[in-house]
Amino acid sequence: MIQSLAPNFNYLTRADQEDLVALVQGLGDPDERNSILMDIGPGLAGLEPDLQEDLVLFAEGLDQPWECASAVRALGTGVAGLAPNLQERLVSLAEGLGDQEHRALAVQGLGAGVAGLDRELQQRLVRLAEGLEDQEHRAAAVDGFGAGVAGLDRELQQRLVSLAEGLGDQEDRALAVQGLGAGVAGLDRELQQRLVRLAEGLEDQEHRAAAVDGFGAGVAGLDRELQQRLVSLAEGLGDQEDRALAVQGLGAGVAGLDRELQQRLVRLAEGLDQVHGAFALQGFGTGVGGLALDLQERLVRLAEGLDQVHGAFALRDLGTGVGGLARELQERLVKLAEGLEDQEHRGTALIGLGAGLAGLARDLQRRLVRLAEGLGEPEDRAWALRGFGAGLPKLASELQQRLVVLAESIDDPEYLVRALEGLRPGLAGLAPDLQRRIAALARGPDEPEYRARALAALLP
Repeated sequence: MIQSLAPNFNYLTRADQEDLVALVQGLGDPDERNSILMDIGPGLAGLEPDLQEDLVLFAEGLDQPWECASAVRALGTGVAGLAPNLQERLVSLAEGLGDQEHRALAVQGLGAGVAGLDRELQQRLVRLAEGLEDQEHRAAAVDGFGAGVAGLDRELQQRLVSLAEGLGDQEDRALAVQGLGAGVAGLDRELQQRLVRLAEGLEDQEHRAAAVDGFGAGVAGLDRELQQRLVSLAEGLGDQEDRALAVQGLGAGVAGLDRELQQRLVRLAEGLDQVHGAFALQGFGTGVGGLALDLQERLVRLAEGLDQVHGAFALRDLGTGVGGLARELQERLVKLAEGLEDQEHRGTALIGLGAGLAGLARDLQRRLVRLAEGLGEPEDRAWALRGFGAGLPKLASELQQRLVVLAESIDDPEYLVRALEGLRPGLAGLAPDLQRRIAALARGPDEPEYRARALAALLP
């Protein structure tokens, strides 16, 4: 058994990890390889240190610059979990890329983990972004820092905000604000205000909506005046699609708003047609539990008023917050999923409701598991299992076992991988025998690509 940086994942053997790295190194198709490296990236810290180094060495040895840039981008998402010398080697790889587009691509990945780097490496990444001459590439690089901007010191934060302000094209500026907005709660008041002002200054409503959407859950970390300005921006959007995008973004932080601003967001969602209303509802999932009962009820009523297609898509994200609702509202959402006639729609709804499973009473948990078991197609069962992962440790052992059996019933490797990715967040909370059964599933696919994806899905 391995002793990794993630000790709870002791069912993944050293041999499994070696197999995963060897499979990646042996893949001839660069697109397949990059896709699997993207799967590995976030869980890179779960690999043994020598295998981490093997992957960095592999990236250094790639002949084609775009392949190297893609590998750095993928591994960069997990750069915070690497030893300092490996972090430095990845940053050096990015600096050594001659083409600006390739350098921007590498910074996009590394920026996501920038908070886990030391000050010198952080500065080198910011300098890389500043050195990109093409504004489109500069915007993409700034966007890559995302929530990581909160982990930088004030001087480096200020330099990234200045980069965003210096972009002449509105689409590029919107992209930069959308990225930095994810980390807005970690900025000081002046920098927060400058980002909000950038969003307000965008003339095209589509770009303004995208910028507001980027603030997302970060809106909860702003003071009341800045929150009010963002809600007003959303209210001022004339096109329903733009308004829905803005509401979806701000909905993620709705629990951090005062009652009046919450009510204004709910009213915006209520004013949208079926298609856009479903889209807007998806944003409230994580925050719906922080609303007063009457506002929760209005959102549930909105979901109930949608046709089956759009109702399923609304539940896919709104359902993630089901555990924070009153019992009567929980039951109404479960009943809504049970009433979906198309199995594909039921599988879609279970992605969200399954994620909120831990906060439900045992009888409602059973009803959702039973709903998943009734899905006939492997694809639909895989979608359902994607939702159940986070709540696995809170379920009775009997329900855990039934979900593992459901995963074992999926014989299509593509959908099996999807199911394993969904179950991953809760695997450490399963009994050892169930962990071993899941690990055996990951070793099952014959095709190298799918076996690599399945093994990567078990990294933390």
